[in-house]
Formats: sequence, C-alpha cells, structure tokens
Amino acid sequence: MNGIIVRFWLQLLLRREQAVTLLVSFSVVLLFNLIMNEGIAITYSVNLLFVAFFSLQIASIHNRNHTEPYIYISVFPNYRLIAYQLYVSLILSFPLLLMMVGLLWKSFADVSLWNLVIIVFFSSVFSSMLGLFLGQVVKHYGLAFTFLIAFYLPIGLVSWSFNEKLRYISPVVNIFNPYMINWRNLFGLLGCSLLFYGLGTLLSSRRGGGKKSIIPWISTVLACSILMGVWGYERLFDENVQTSSFQKITVGQTQVEYKGISSYQARQFATLFETLYHVAKKKETHPIRYTLEITRIHSMSSFEPKIIVQNHNKLQINIYSNKLLEFNFGMDWASKWIDFILPQSTHLSNEQVDAFRRVKSDIVVEVRRKNPGNVYTIQGD
Repeated sequence: MNGIIVRFWLQLLLRREQAVTLLVSFSVVLLFNLIMNEGIAITYSVNLLFVAFFSLQIASIHNRNHTEPYIYISVFPNYRLIAYQLYVSLILSFPLLLMMVGLLWKSFADVSLWNLVIIVFFSSVFSSMLGLFLGQVVKHYGLAFTFLIAFYLPIGLVSWSFNEKLRYISPVVNIFNPYMINWRNLFGLLGCSLLFYGLGTLLSSRRGGGKKSIIPWISTVLACSILMGVWGYERLFDENVQTSSFQKITVGQTQVEYKGISSYQARQFATLFETLYHVAKKKETHPIRYTLEITRIHSMSSFEPKIIVQNHNKLQINIYSNKLLEFNFGMDWASKWIDFILPQSTHLSNEQVDAFRRVKSDIVVEVRRKNPGNVYTIQGD
C-alpha cells in the first residue's frame, strides 16, 4: 500500500502537463543559479521557494486533478500521507538540494562539506513541510503559492540583521556564516517543521484522516517544546552574560574585555586590531588606540542595533549574530575600525578627503595581506 500511494503521486507528476511544469521550474532555477549575479541570500531563497513549490504541487495535485476520491477511500491517515508526501518531495527536490550545496560550496570553498549539507538539509525539510502544510490547509492553490512567494522573496531581500530577528523561522540565517553553524536556528526550523506536520494533520481540509490520532498532537507539543526550549536558552544565555563580569585578554598593547565569546575569538579581535593600529602608525597617520569591549548576546532590542559604539577610549562591540564572528564574508572589522582610529577632520578639501580615504583603504589592504592570526581564511587578489 505504501508503494501504491507513492506511485500514484509519481504518475500524476509525470503526466505531460505536470512534467513540463517541473522541467520548466528546474530550468528556471538552474539558469538563475548560473546566470543571475545576485546575492547569495536571494539566490538561496529562490531555490528554497522552488523546494516549497514542489511540495505544494505534491500536496495539492490530487485536488487539481480531481482524484480526491482515491485519496479519501485510502486507509492512510493524514499524518502518514504527509510523511509520504515529504518523502516524495525530497526525492523530487534532490537536484535542487545538490544545486544549493554547490552554490554554498562555490561561495564558501573552505567550509566543511558537512556544514553545508546540514544547512541545506534542515532548510529544505522546513521548506518542504511549509509547502505540504499549505497544500493541506489552504484549498486554493494560487493563494498558497502566493503565500510562498510573499515569504521567501522578502527573506532573501531583507538585510541579514532582519533575518536574525526571524532566526526561528528564517531558513537563510546560517548561510551568513556557514563556518559556525547556528544550532538555535536549526532547532527552530526543526520545531517549525514538526509544527507544520502536526497542524497540517489537524487542520487539513481532508475529511477524517486520523485527526483524532495522538501522533499529530505529539508532533505539535514536541514542536512547541523545542521552540520554547530555544527561546528559553537564549533568555538564560543573555541573562548570564548581563550578570557576568568581563574577562580580559591582551595582545601587544591592545586590550580586549569580553563576555559571551571564547578566549580564542577575543584573541582574534585583539590581534586584528593590534595589527591595524601598527600598520596605520607606520603610515604616520597618528592613529588612536582603543580598548575593545565585546559582548555576545542572542536577542536584539531593535531591527538595526548598533554594532560599534564609541565610549571615550573604548569601542563597545555588540555581537548578536554568528555573521559578526566571521572575518571573511561576515564583517570587515578592519574597515569598520579604521574610521574610529583615524577620524576624518572636518576642515579638509575634497582632494584631501580623497587622499585620506585612499590611505585608509591602503591600510586595510595591507592588514588583509598580513592576515594577522590567520583570521582571513581566504585571501583576495
């Protein structure tokens, strides 16, 4: 019986009109990945949109082909049907999953392949379950597809800081720093996937179908427990950081006060700042030395919180995303700090301003060439 229902979906999907739709969809995604020179966030988001679209196709195909009676007389309850639909969806989306792994590998060639596979797997399961959930709950196919577009396109277009605000449900958070997996985001996606599974069964427009079974209720309760557990962990972490005292580390004459990050990460910041200061000093630019005060938090008080705040002889650095702990594609700290250690005078001519900017640019390039503490794992030309 398991094979019968899977073959039923595949037969519908391989009909001429459905096969053409799938082939056109694959072609669009392939061309978008190869030709369009867009940011990685929007490209990855579009790939996930099509994963969700394929799942929506599977979940609603029997409605659009008027074969509901074959499903209704089936002995399968809703929760089992959704599980089989997820299985077929992942098979159908497998080429897209490979393309997403290739996309990330192309952008982050030195990242562990396992990291990329884990990120793609969790985000793809989330997208598949979202498509299946909408296919079960929303009767109008066009409305469900419109919702998918309204979710995935903004996710890819908004800033990374906004995605951090949506870190429990944003499937693109981890691509901003795949070197350091954000497990809270992955558990959030897992919780949401289980929630879609449970609610997809309970709220399905299909008659009967095992809605009184305990399995969807267990899935829903487990999903809420995971999401509450992640939220509780973040609250506990932030409270502990706020009440703890700063630890200190010194590299050369640069002192870093830190909490919420490791001593290794604090040393990376100190080494980079110390090198930046000395390179600027060799240029006879009279740089200003600061103490770095770094605090790692998980929650944000606004959509665009200040990352660096100058407080007398200190630079207060607020780390609220793994992206800010990555020196290659995450945050160009040298370019950020150079504006503080070499403040620009307001009494400069346009020519002097341009010359001053070139000096600062040369300093940053020299720092990257020196690669202090090997913080830059990939060197540019």
